[in-house]
Amino acid sequence: MDIQERVQKLVEEYGQNDQRTDAWHAKRGSMLTASEIYKALPDATPAQKHEIIMSKLVPRPRTEGAGPRALVWGTRFEPIAKDIYCKLSGIEMDIVDTTCIPHPTVSFLGASPDGIIVTKDPAHERYGRLVEFKCPISRVFSDDTPVPVSYYHQMQLQMECTGLNLCEYIEFQFKALSYSEWTDTKAEHKGFYAVDDTDMVVKYKDLNDTRTPAEWRTEVLGTTDDWSLVYWTLEKYRMKLVEHETDWLEKNLPSMTTIWDTISTHRTNGTLPEHPKEKTTLTL
Repeated sequence: MDIQERVQKLVEEYGQNDQRTDAWHAKRGSMLTASEIYKALPDATPAQKHEIIMSKLVPRPRTEGAGPRALVWGTRFEPIAKDIYCKLSGIEMDIVDTTCIPHPTVSFLGASPDGIIVTKDPAHERYGRLVEFKCPISRVFSDDTPVPVSYYHQMQLQMECTGLNLCEYIEFQFKALSYSEWTDTKAEHKGFYAVDDTDMVVKYKDLNDTRTPAEWRTEVLGTTDDWSLVYWTLEKYRMKLVEHETDWLEKNLPSMTTIWDTISTHRTNGTLPEHPKEKTTLTL
């Protein structure tokens, strides 16, 4: 199967944006997924392994609120990052969203890539690359900063599940501003989005929309006061191309299998694992 056929098959079977829905959470609960897989690898600490096991046995209840601040920040800026990234590419391309994709041979593994690049020209070198966006709220990065280990393994499992061999790791640093700061800034990339008073619903202004905040608010949100506008600028970004490590699965599958077998045993027996005891260092 060539890359065009593989991408078309992935898009047909998994090309939907259901991330963070009830169905998506349920599917993720039945497998070890890419964003957490570093906790199941040989180098993971006992506490990390315990954490991933417990997350499958006693899932955290989904709260009514938007969630932890860093997670909310990254989730809300991801659609903006995707739009800017496509605009910056200089080519005609889309980033196709995907649902959770199961591994073709290991039933308890799965991954939800941020998207697959589909260029207008299937012969383009970027056609069929995965993308992984990170929009850190406080973590500082530069062009030379190594990709965090947890994200590296996340992308390796994404490539394993999709059969694609390259992933573009993209980091965007956004900054939230007051309205006056936003109007004064000369930043190349700037915009705003709206959040309702429940802090759960977000509406985005298209990057090509030239309406002022006042015009957009009136025409899109109406006269209600139930929405707040969040003004932003893009401070910097970077992209690193990550290649598939061909022996990644072979090296890590035994550890991942042990973790999954432990989860399955506890589920069968209706038990929970003991919390690992931390090593005590005695200073004389």
